[in-house]
Amino acid sequence: MQAKIIKQNVGADIDAKTFKVKFRVLKSDQKQVIKGSRTFKNNAKGFKEFWTWTKKKSVDGVALHFTMEATGVYYENLAYFLEAKQANVHVVLPNQSQAFINSLNIKTRNDKIDADALSIMGLERVLPLWKPASTQMRLLKKLSRERLRLLRMKTMILNQLHAEQSSYDPCKDSIKRMRGLIEDIKKKMEAVEKQLATETAKDEKLQTRIDEICKVKGIKFLTAITVVAEMNGFILFRNRNQVVSFVGYDVVEKQSGSSIQSKPKISKKGNSYIRRALHFPALTAVKYNEQYQQMFNRIFDRTKIKMKGYVAVQRKLLLLIYTLFTKDVVYNDKHYKQLQKKHKSQVNQLQKNPLMAQVLELTKNL
Repeated sequence: MQAKIIKQNVGADIDAKTFKVKFRVLKSDQKQVIKGSRTFKNNAKGFKEFWTWTKKKSVDGVALHFTMEATGVYYENLAYFLEAKQANVHVVLPNQSQAFINSLNIKTRNDKIDADALSIMGLERVLPLWKPASTQMRLLKKLSRERLRLLRMKTMILNQLHAEQSSYDPCKDSIKRMRGLIEDIKKKMEAVEKQLATETAKDEKLQTRIDEICKVKGIKFLTAITVVAEMNGFILFRNRNQVVSFVGYDVVEKQSGSSIQSKPKISKKGNSYIRRALHFPALTAVKYNEQYQQMFNRIFDRTKIKMKGYVAVQRKLLLLIYTLFTKDVVYNDKHYKQLQKKHKSQVNQLQKNPLMAQVLELTKNL
């Protein structure tokens, strides 16, 4: 009896200009067959050609799936196009696809190999359907990025102004124009920030969650809304590890035998907008929050590197935002002190036992 096709999936690796695809099917005898591979333009015309190509290759009566990786913004147009066609779209996080590729023991990576790996992943795994971000969340993301671009422009011109003012025989006209540009950028930033606040206030539930996040010392409205918008309201994330990896706070270590060894460090292969947004809040948290101050001091005492301590605090703040937003819980700033008090009470109780007191004394420096 001839094996029937029971599942079909197209893996797509997408960059700014093109996307490469691999079409695979899974048969009832568990064998996989490649039905085709191609490269298309990452634009409206390319999407239409791609859709026609897949319909010709696909088998009627068997669900057709599309699997792609959430890299930057390049995947979004194709994902929205397919979603409008009521297709089964699966968008996986980079750490998920990387783990799957590692399981295939693939050493070399390029666009064709990634597309092939995603085509296999879509056949072998039961992946959740992609949920597009709301119109409001997409707008908030664009506005927060616009503000960041304006901030970068302002910083650049401020540096140029400082250089001109410090130079020999500075040009007064240039200084005047640069000051005018800075004032103009400030007004534009204020307009963007006002629009961010207005759009957030339109959604009462979103506003309530953002207000709760802003109760955390060091986190203000612009930081909270930037993180939430960049993560699309956390709709793609199932656990804390995925959140950490997406932003680039996951720890990586290179080791091969005895010749290649490196110190563990964060991957930085993630959303740089969020890491930038959490930089100054981490400094404030360390200064005014006892919990984060102690965390920072422990890491600095061990490594003698301040930035490692601040990055650890950034990671902690990110996970706190994730928890407050997704669990819809009330922030309790006394929670840490309550835990400390409970721990101290437990230690005091143990110390009353002579045997346990000796154990605590022996292990306190471990």
